[in-house]
Amino acid sequence: MGLLAIGCLLAAPSAKAQNINEICPNEISFSYGVSLIGAATANLINTFELVEQFTDGDYIALKSGGSKGVLNLGYIYHFNKVVGLGGHFGFNRISANLSDNTGQLTAVSVNIYSMMVDAKLNWFRYDIFGMYSKIGLGAMCLNTNLVEEYSGNIWAPTAHISLIGMEVGRQFSGFLELGAGMKGIAQFGVKFHF
Repeated sequence: MGLLAIGCLLAAPSAKAQNINEICPNEISFSYGVSLIGAATANLINTFELVEQFTDGDYIALKSGGSKGVLNLGYIYHFNKVVGLGGHFGFNRISANLSDNTGQLTAVSVNIYSMMVDAKLNWFRYDIFGMYSKIGLGAMCLNTNLVEEYSGNIWAPTAHISLIGMEVGRQFSGFLELGAGMKGIAQFGVKFHF
């Protein structure tokens, strides 16, 4: 009987020491990422004059364009309080307006769908505040609508790394991730642990 009492006393502090990733190992997240892909694409088009190549010189200027941001939906399973593994799906739309010699505008667009396997490393947790890093590897599909003869799907490998991730909350939390890759340089979102 005395051993049972000692066991209960020892178990109580360890149960209190568990964090949300151990109590609720499943995590679903939804986020919005700030994308630089649209701006980079516009610069590449201007630098290498790809617009003229695609359209035999009919279009002479890139008037406007870019990305409105990346939408991400993810899932992570935490094996313990430190390591998690899962995946995510992302969507980004890049659009631009091209002007020809007469000033007439033509709209072009690229939809980017990404699917990645994500690994998460939780390296700090105190009460409701946690910090982590994450890396993802996978594939993306570019669904293009540049001009009629250059439309279709292009598949390519892709990656993302979040060097610093911060979350505040327990079962339901808000988070911010700073990194580079397909999810955007900064992501803002919400998570639900269950």
